[in-house]
Amino acid sequence: MSSKEAEEHFDRGLHYFRGGFYPAALQEFRIVQSLDPAYPNIGYILEVARKRSEEVAGRLEAFIEEEFDEQIVQLSEQLIVDGARSFSAEVEHLLRQGRPEAALEKLRQADQIVPDSKPLLLVMASIQRRLGRLTEAENTLLRARALYPRDPEVLNNLGNVYLSRNLFKIAEEQFQEARRLAPDDVRILNNLGALNMQSYRLDDAVEIFEEALSRAPQSRVIRRNLENVKARIQALDAEITRLRQEYYAHPTYLDIGLALGKTLLFRGFIHEARSLLSEVLAKNPNLIAAHFYLGTIFELEGALPKAIEHFREMVIRKKQTQSPAYRAFESLLKEDYQEEALHELKKLAVLDLDMAASHINLGIRYFEDGLWKEALRHFEEAAALNANYPDALYWMAMCHLQLGKKAAAEKHLQQALDLNPRYADAHYQLGMLYRKKAVKKAAQHLQQALNLGLRPSFAAIARRHLSGKPTR
Repeated sequence: MSSKEAEEHFDRGLHYFRGGFYPAALQEFRIVQSLDPAYPNIGYILEVARKRSEEVAGRLEAFIEEEFDEQIVQLSEQLIVDGARSFSAEVEHLLRQGRPEAALEKLRQADQIVPDSKPLLLVMASIQRRLGRLTEAENTLLRARALYPRDPEVLNNLGNVYLSRNLFKIAEEQFQEARRLAPDDVRILNNLGALNMQSYRLDDAVEIFEEALSRAPQSRVIRRNLENVKARIQALDAEITRLRQEYYAHPTYLDIGLALGKTLLFRGFIHEARSLLSEVLAKNPNLIAAHFYLGTIFELEGALPKAIEHFREMVIRKKQTQSPAYRAFESLLKEDYQEEALHELKKLAVLDLDMAASHINLGIRYFEDGLWKEALRHFEEAAALNANYPDALYWMAMCHLQLGKKAAAEKHLQQALDLNPRYADAHYQLGMLYRKKAVKKAAQHLQQALNLGLRPSFAAIARRHLSGKPTR
């Protein structure tokens, strides 16, 4: 595959990542790695996308991924070429050796002999999809669908290819037709639930996963998917409640309105999200992120002209209309190729990504998991990318404390305060470090932390220390 295809998937992945659509971004970056394992920084980017995806959606799994190897081996056992089963043994052997490219070449040769074999087409498409060759997989399965138009297994596999390309509407059509033909197939129900999860119809996802679990109560995959969706709903509902209260208290703080609109979108409350984001945009047309989320909403709804309108406004306001991608967009739009035009436009209509902040967020996740050295590595990379980030220095200090390196922690806390003298948590941590060797300095830092508005749990400890009472 050409590097151009890898670049297109990478651009699409960045588009989703910068908008906070982490599961969709993760799929795109996985395809990039399959197409070009040496793609610059793809390993790190995949790590970030995976962590973010697990934060917002848990480990959502589709059967085609969870049981991929076993399924294609089983299918390969059904292959008969020229009346001999030795061919299936060769394909199975290559697959078990982890040589999908060689197996794929064997299948191409067999395709010349038995082009109408359903097992052959399904195995070939599954391997193509696994390797990130989604266009090839789609074409193979379209052939299979033409030969076996009412086969639920073919339709389910085709739906998975479209889902991998984030073509939600056409993927749903395949899954629904497969479900109509095989209503008891839990693989189809699970994948339909995954589609609803990725397109932010969370309540529909719960309903479908519950139906699938009732048919297969021992399924570990379906049960975990259902638990993850419910946890995601609970977290989003809590965030929506908090943001509503803040926005109603401060209706002129449009950043809060923007965050609320984005969270409503992720919860699947599309109508309210569209209304609120339009309201925010009317008050400040320069809020580029509002155009991004409105464009995403209209794209999900299939209203491509409105999606193009908002994404194009982003590009105009970012002064990127002289780029080759924008000229390609205009040319395609002039010929009324709306989907293709939107694809080009979205390469430019992206939110700015702060890589240093991404390292910090990823480091915090490792810190919370107790992986101090891994966390420290990311905080150090964040500081290298942006030397003016007090948060990077603060978290480096926290890692050094956990690793027993108090001198290094003290140094980084002081550096954080040099950049931001009003950093309450840094004052608190430095005060706690000084409490045995420099009592007066400790008290000054703890009092300063309290004056700046320290978080309640830290504030209670600081007050007990300042009053001379022993801390627990």
